[in-house]
Order: sequence, then C-alpha cells, then structure tokens
Amino acid sequence: MARMSIHPVVPALAVAICASGTPAHAQAPAIVKGVCFPTSETREEIKAHRLLAPFVALKSAEKAVGKAEALSAKLCRLGDEYVYEIALLHGNGRLVHVVMNAVTGKLVNTRISRETPPRT
Repeated sequence: MARMSIHPVVPALAVAICASGTPAHAQAPAIVKGVCFPTSETREEIKAHRLLAPFVALKSAEKAVGKAEALSAKLCRLGDEYVYEIALLHGNGRLVHVVMNAVTGKLVNTRISRETPPRT
C-alpha cells in the first residue's frame, strides 16, 4: 500500500492562516441590546417621543400578519430606535413575534414559531 505524505509547509501554512485572525475592518458589527420599558414608563416615553399608541401598533401588526390575534406588546429601545415587540397568535395556532418601528409603524422583523400546534 502506498503511503501519502503531506509536505511540511502545508500544515505550517494552515496554522499561520488560522492564527492571523480576521482584520479589524472585517469584524461583525456590534450587537445592539434592547431595553424594554415597564408599563409605568411606557406612557411617558410615548408622549415624550411622539410614538404610535400601543393599540394602533397592535392593530397594524394584526393586519400585516393576517388572521392573527394580538396577545401582548411592549415598548423597547434598540440603540436610538424605539420599537414595539408584539406577540400574536396566528389562526393556524402558531405564535408570531413582530418587531415594529414605534415611530413609523413599519415592520422591522417578523418571526413565526417553528413548533407545530398540538392537534386535538
């Protein structure tokens, strides 16, 4: 049986490439952590920053998702942006999470739970 050997330069080159890391300009952007407001502070923030009323945001999210019932909404701040995190129950039984810009009412993100609803 013929034996294959790796040239000694190949492993050294692989180690050098891995050890060099990524340059500073190629790093991923920093993740912005959100801060959600308690109910007592939500009204103050809505008035101070002229944000959409929570009821308006809920109805808009229901309309955007279609055949869904709003379960909850909370006002959060992501960096300089105010958003509503809204939970909806879709007609098919799946939970839908929507992130909506609290100033413009535009959807920022929508995520549907992957779990299949229990069959009865």
